[in-house]
Amino acid sequence: MRQTVATRYDVARTLSDGFRRWNRLSERSLSVAGLTLSELWALKLLSEVGPCSMVPLANEQRMTPPGMTIVVDNLESAGLARRVRSDADRRTVNVAITGKGGEKLRRAMKLQDKFIERTTHGLTSQEMNSFLTTLNRLITAAEGPANVPR
Repeated sequence: MRQTVATRYDVARTLSDGFRRWNRLSERSLSVAGLTLSELWALKLLSEVGPCSMVPLANEQRMTPPGMTIVVDNLESAGLARRVRSDADRRTVNVAITGKGGEKLRRAMKLQDKFIERTTHGLTSQEMNSFLTTLNRLITAAEGPANVPR
């Protein structure tokens, strides 16, 4: 049987398509909990670091602040997070997780853990390490100065 050689285009296409498909399937798994991935990661960060402003939340997820505003609006509407004024600077509005948000986060993380376990079950530690090393090299190269538009 003849083996084909992957091209750089194949790598780029598979990476892009694979990321979209992985996210879509992960979102489907989380839909049982009524959360999106962005909402899950925002709640997780708030749970770990406590109340913080939109900028760190957005930066952590590589989102724009307006995009994060939509995520926080959804969380607030569902009673999972709330906006609070900073005690240090009343002009600053922070986002805090609520008790209901903490409960929802715990349920959603169980679903996410099961999804990750199911999808990585057949991979060895060496395969996972190799994948992460390669992916990090691709990301570093993509973020490098050679890829900044002029």
